[in-house]
Amino acid sequence: MFSHVQQALDCLAAALDCVDTAPTGELRRTLGLAKSLRSRVELLETKAASVVAQRERHGDGGAGLLNQVGGRSRADAARNARTEAELAELPVARSGVAEGEISFANAAKLAQAARKTSADAVQADADLVQMAKTLPDDEFAQAAQRWAIQHQSADDLAVQHRRNRRNRHVRFWNGEDGSVQMRGSFDAEMGARIQGRLRRQAELLRQADRRRQTHSQPPGTTCDGGDSDAGSVPEAAVRTRDQRMADALDTLLATSAEPDGDAEPASETMPSSPAGSKAAEIIVRSDLAAFVGTPGGIAEICGGGPIPPSTVARLACNSDVWIEIFGDNLTPLYETVASRAPTAAQRRALIARDRACIGCGEPPGACEAHHITPCQRGGKTRLDNLVLVCWRCHDLIHDHNWQVTIRDGRYRLAPPDPAYQAEPAPQRKPKHPAPLPTGDESLWEDPAA
Repeated sequence: MFSHVQQALDCLAAALDCVDTAPTGELRRTLGLAKSLRSRVELLETKAASVVAQRERHGDGGAGLLNQVGGRSRADAARNARTEAELAELPVARSGVAEGEISFANAAKLAQAARKTSADAVQADADLVQMAKTLPDDEFAQAAQRWAIQHQSADDLAVQHRRNRRNRHVRFWNGEDGSVQMRGSFDAEMGARIQGRLRRQAELLRQADRRRQTHSQPPGTTCDGGDSDAGSVPEAAVRTRDQRMADALDTLLATSAEPDGDAEPASETMPSSPAGSKAAEIIVRSDLAAFVGTPGGIAEICGGGPIPPSTVARLACNSDVWIEIFGDNLTPLYETVASRAPTAAQRRALIARDRACIGCGEPPGACEAHHITPCQRGGKTRLDNLVLVCWRCHDLIHDHNWQVTIRDGRYRLAPPDPAYQAEPAPQRKPKHPAPLPTGDESLWEDPAA
């Protein structure tokens, strides 16, 4: 076998010497063969490492050899070793790699989809396998993710979303060069909010950089160039995108540390609208099935990750989230409006009435408003259709069908027990609502009605 590989290397070396003089048509045909060659080389090295590791009882599937001998990064080595083992249950994918039709990266995504669903489901979907053969690695990664969402149960997706939220973290450490390093992980919803705020602030910094460049240019020159560099802003003074993102984080943290005097107290704001900052816009792409909670639906935060239908329903209760609903062939069907969320006055009245989360007593700063009758079923953003719940209890409502009830004159959260006889919460505005703490009767009205 070694002699065959050595001969192949010699042929490649001879081919490299001819690249500059080869006709264009021949170079194009060579590019097509390069994909097949790359897939087979990766399969060869991964299989060789796996066999050696098995014979010598390494216990890691060959990942160590791929890293130390093959020069792969530890992450790529572990991924390839795992993929090679899993391809045994995906003969269609394995044959595609062996024939050079499927890249090893796309085979890894097929194996990942099989872990989330089943090997039989992946094998049986000819369209998915065909996409693995024709799409580039980055495009197929998105296609495989959407396919897995469609074939996953809503419960599995909800468990994954809760796990991502539970594992959220931000860590700092000191680098060897004296810098401070940061790394974090967030669930799709939180990550989208953080990215939205950072990018909006970074865009303001970019515009400031452009204005500074323009004002520093001598007459007759432009930002794109000119006859003279005199008076122009030094190149080092123009921030890169990554530098603007870092400065945006510093700016936002400094702003939140010194809240504006007119900002609402932090204890009286919802998590999506922290004091002193404008709420970040989140765009959720969802089909109708995901919106109504039926199996097979797709929902994802644009620029983020997939979310379960229960999270779509919970997000629909908030003002800074617009949800675009698509039908077959991505036909737009429905879009929410910002009037879903309570106004600042309604939030204050809601906190004054419920005091804390109606389910567990979590302080109002960790709570958000929930529509008793969902907006997609005609529910209005009025105080008699809103209750204060924390994120965990909000998930209980949308994930596990907990019910908002009235007991002892107060809103409560009840488990989905048929024997529970508590009075259900009213679905419409009462004829004689109790006076609000502020005395403002207009708080009962939907501002967009």
